[in-house]
Amino acid sequence: MKRKLLGNMSLALLLAASVTVLSGCGGSKEGSGSGTSGSTGGASAGAAQSVEQAGEGMGEKITLRYSFWGSTNEKDAITKSCEAFMEQNPDIEVELIHIPADYEAKLSAMIAGGEEPDLANLKDFFAVPLAESGKLYNIFDLMDQDEEIDREDYLQFAYRYFTPDKAYGLNTAGELFAMFYNKELFEAAGVPGLPDSIEEALTMDEFIQLAKQLTLDGAGRNAADPAFDPSDIVQYGLMFDFGAQQYMGAVYSNEGSYVNDDGTKWTLNEGPAVEALQTISDLVNVHHVAPNPAELKALPSLAVALQTNKAAMIWAGAWVALDLGLGETEFDVGVLPVFKKGVYATCPAQGTAGIFASTKHPEETFRLWKWMMDPKNSIDLFASGLWMPILADYYTDEALLNTWATVQPAHPSGYIGSHVDVVLADGVKANPSSYVKNYTEINALVTPALESAFLGNESVKEALDRIAPDVEKLLSGRYDR
Repeated sequence: MKRKLLGNMSLALLLAASVTVLSGCGGSKEGSGSGTSGSTGGASAGAAQSVEQAGEGMGEKITLRYSFWGSTNEKDAITKSCEAFMEQNPDIEVELIHIPADYEAKLSAMIAGGEEPDLANLKDFFAVPLAESGKLYNIFDLMDQDEEIDREDYLQFAYRYFTPDKAYGLNTAGELFAMFYNKELFEAAGVPGLPDSIEEALTMDEFIQLAKQLTLDGAGRNAADPAFDPSDIVQYGLMFDFGAQQYMGAVYSNEGSYVNDDGTKWTLNEGPAVEALQTISDLVNVHHVAPNPAELKALPSLAVALQTNKAAMIWAGAWVALDLGLGETEFDVGVLPVFKKGVYATCPAQGTAGIFASTKHPEETFRLWKWMMDPKNSIDLFASGLWMPILADYYTDEALLNTWATVQPAHPSGYIGSHVDVVLADGVKANPSSYVKNYTEINALVTPALESAFLGNESVKEALDRIAPDVEKLLSGRYDR
């Protein structure tokens, strides 16, 4: 990590040098710019800044606007972190914009009205078009001009690219998916806890047998019992959402893919991917160890289901550790099952902090961005189980690791093996939403097709082949190659 500091004006001049002037005016609050359009290629090719604009207000208090979604707990932690930032940076006022629901729709309205924030947490599908149209900074332009940080300081999978060499930001956290479980229900079933190392991961066949033993009907019979009644399930062995963040981990573990290497051919309907997806469908419709998408909607959230004995295991994102830690249920976490021994894969969560090109204060906004990317400035978010760091040192330096990954009650004994070691083993693989062009339009076809299969209406192969001609028309390459 670089250590020599760069003066505010010098960095402001460097920032301004990396952009060109765009037209636009706005009636927005100080610190937010107008809704502008620019040439493609990110803010390095088009941002509404000049040297004078970047340097104006030096020594004066300015306001930055930062938008994000999340729970009340997350809002409180981010508020606390930004209050500390303002204490360290008395020239800056941070106005927080918490949007807990309909985030993209409300942020779109803000952008359309020229009221976009300076800094925003963004999901892949929403951020990539903004970056392509020049509305977000290429974060490498800012990082490479900074004397405190290097690209290599951060987990490499956390970068979000919109061309092979340009990124609009970093994940706000390094979260991944794992298998959380209710220890009391495991003990009641007389089965051992889940393995917490990749090397000992259960095969999918082993996992299915375990899930059967943990699935109970109203008479107390498990799903391995010939007399089991699948119409009267009171405890599922497994619950999970049916999104790409979950199922792509299984696809990658079976050495399948979403598209080919150059993004010109759809491969989700081919052998390895179909086998993985059909296995997920069979968990519901053949083995009866998990609810289907319709049944899932009538059940509580994954964390609550685990806490109320409605599910023995949940295939969930790391952030559920916060809610589980706040509850009374004794829980632990293990690695996901694998299709092939030695091939482990899980996917990261979406959520990237991006800097809008229209900000009137790029240097100060980048200062806030760096602050939010550094776990020490919001350690409560990490120690509570909500987030995982993106600074690599927090996985390899024992003192830093102990500031979050061993903190109870959100980090049980299996956490290091199922989360930290998975990161270090390069087991986190990209969501297709981060690299497939036109993903939003493609996913609009894939999601209902897979839901039909997961509901038992047709096989996965039938469902995906049915939409393949329409998907193929939308393919236009990859952002990362």
